[in-house]
Amino acid sequence: MALREPHREGRDAKGDRANRELDFAPSDFGPFRVESLPTGIVILWFDDPERKVNLLDSRSLDMLQRALGAIKVRSTDPRALILASGKDGQFIAGADVTEFDTVETPAEAESKVKYAQELFQEFADLPYPTVAAIDGPCLGGGTELALAFRHRVASSSRNTSIGLPEVKLGILPGFGGSQRLPRLIGFTQAVSMIVSGRSVDSHRARKMGLVDDVLPRERFVPRVIEWTEGLLTRPRPSKRGGPPAHHRAFESLAPLRSYVLSQARKTVLKQTGGHYPAPLEILRVLGATYGTRLPEGLKVERKAVAKLLFTPESVNLRHIFIMSEDAKRSPAASAALPVDSVAVLGAGTMGGEIAYLFTRAGIRVRLRDIKPEPILGSLARARSLFDREVSKRRLTRAEMDLAMARIEPVLELNGLGRTDLVLEAVVEDLTVKQGLLRDVESQVPDTCVLATNTSSLSVRAMGRALRRPGRLAGMHFFNPAARMPLVEVIRTEATDPAARDTVLALARRIKKTPILVRDSPGFLVNRVLMPYLSEAVGLVERGVEITAIDAELRRFGMPMGPLELLDEIGLDVARKVAHVLREAFGARVGSTGLLDRLVAAGSLGKKSGLGFYRYEQGARRGVNPTLVTPSSQKSGSSGGKNAPLVPPAEIRDRLLDAMVNEGAMALDDRVVERAEDVDLAMVMGTGFPPFRGGLLRYADDAGIGAIVERLARRQQEGAPSGPCGKLQRMALGNERFYR
Repeated sequence: MALREPHREGRDAKGDRANRELDFAPSDFGPFRVESLPTGIVILWFDDPERKVNLLDSRSLDMLQRALGAIKVRSTDPRALILASGKDGQFIAGADVTEFDTVETPAEAESKVKYAQELFQEFADLPYPTVAAIDGPCLGGGTELALAFRHRVASSSRNTSIGLPEVKLGILPGFGGSQRLPRLIGFTQAVSMIVSGRSVDSHRARKMGLVDDVLPRERFVPRVIEWTEGLLTRPRPSKRGGPPAHHRAFESLAPLRSYVLSQARKTVLKQTGGHYPAPLEILRVLGATYGTRLPEGLKVERKAVAKLLFTPESVNLRHIFIMSEDAKRSPAASAALPVDSVAVLGAGTMGGEIAYLFTRAGIRVRLRDIKPEPILGSLARARSLFDREVSKRRLTRAEMDLAMARIEPVLELNGLGRTDLVLEAVVEDLTVKQGLLRDVESQVPDTCVLATNTSSLSVRAMGRALRRPGRLAGMHFFNPAARMPLVEVIRTEATDPAARDTVLALARRIKKTPILVRDSPGFLVNRVLMPYLSEAVGLVERGVEITAIDAELRRFGMPMGPLELLDEIGLDVARKVAHVLREAFGARVGSTGLLDRLVAAGSLGKKSGLGFYRYEQGARRGVNPTLVTPSSQKSGSSGGKNAPLVPPAEIRDRLLDAMVNEGAMALDDRVVERAEDVDLAMVMGTGFPPFRGGLLRYADDAGIGAIVERLARRQQEGAPSGPCGKLQRMALGNERFYR
């Protein structure tokens, strides 16, 4: 059967006949449209004209209920109901997270959740077959709505993913997901999926029993209609995947479920340090409701959602999510130029990862270095990243080969006549970069954008070597480039809007989160991070135990301690950035003496086998023995002559206060325009704990006045600088970074 899928611009004849039959105006159902096929199958289309993706919010749920009501009052029941999206490659991306902050009380939250639960139960209670046709992302509330349908069919598209990521927002699935998923795919698989928040592709979903079938992406909805016709004519439905019968039998035993939950709890505590209440509450809800009647389980579920929604962790995680989504959106007015061909100058591991990111997005890459060995290393790195994509079935082997073929390795600086953007990633030396950019400028077309991947050098100074400095912008990737989500886009006073917007758009195209930063020493992330690292190094110089410093910041929620981070970055790299910042900002950056001595001795961190820690084959084997002195203290001891010189809380406050102070100065210097930019950059660029909402949101919670008081006291005790003017003004005015 042929069927034309709908577009926002119009409605086909069959849709108009259905409207007349049901006696409603098309606008009655907002983003939903009901189409009645001659065969008696009804399609419920979801296509929100005001959004690029379909989201569930109060209005769309009301409209969904009206559409369902119109279907239920028909004189004859449909033979089957199909839920499909009118957006190409987009099913339902979940709930509108911005609505969560409009809910004022747990009672109101519980009432709203109950409304959605009851609406989804109406779909579950329909007396005829219901099929969710999933093509594209199906997340959160979208998955919960699909679970309320009797059958689910997914497209083979690589973009199709199904998941319940609510835990990443500090809550749990509240529209029935925590109850229906275990009943469908088994307890153990459901625990893993809901607690992790991970999505699965369509083939994995079929194996788990989450979907009944996977159909080709081409002509997907017509194929789903044919599949549904087959379902109606089959004497018995085909067997869905999922755990075998003996697994389900084991899961019916309470001791086994208790064991699964206890192991999951251990994993959660190890990964989160107990800072995130949502995964622990999810385990409690799943343990308490498995095997109960659905209405009882839904009641427990909605009460848990109402409780978690108002935790500080959930509020902060939603804050980070909304900021990151905003940063990923292209502005309505953009001067960005199209980019089909990029030249990456400078190979090695970083160059290989950047080349991988570009070619994965369909961009041709000319990868150049002066020696073949770095180029071979880059190609090997790019291939290893693509191999991982193939192993996870995100790409086919043929697609990987095609992507690798888009990378052209060269030794000569030529062939740039049709290049849209050149990204240099050579050694951090201003003279070298200026000379390279000058040579490149003479070869590229006038529309070509020049970008530098410098981590600390002045983009403005590089531009002085160019005839047209306006075409130059910074595009600072963080290491490892393939994994770190942040890209700092650096603008100077001379940067053209076209160059700026082209780099911003390119960062979004390769699925990175860009932050627009003014050209200044260290830009944003390195500038704010370095005082934190310098404070840690200063404590080591005072004899504080290295492991005590790292342990305290891990307890705060950092993914690794500051000295562990320095070893990962490379002490030579950190030393170079520290010197750039010290030259710009003076003594407030802190002494570089210990870093200088370690680098001079060849102790460069993990890559050399010795830094603040000792490494063997990449594995840590204790502290660098040259840094263990008789004055080293154990911060975990208490009382007597072994009492710590610097208590754990002061270790934490010293490091974090230094970051807050520098972040406030960066705002005052207009490096970025908003506190949100600082917070998003520090979460995505340094791993600052998301559950705290970002550096400056943490400062609000800790108290600006208390931070100012501590900084002033340390200055009186001999620290090179005290609280900045912005923090002092905020403390006097009882102000916050966020209202």
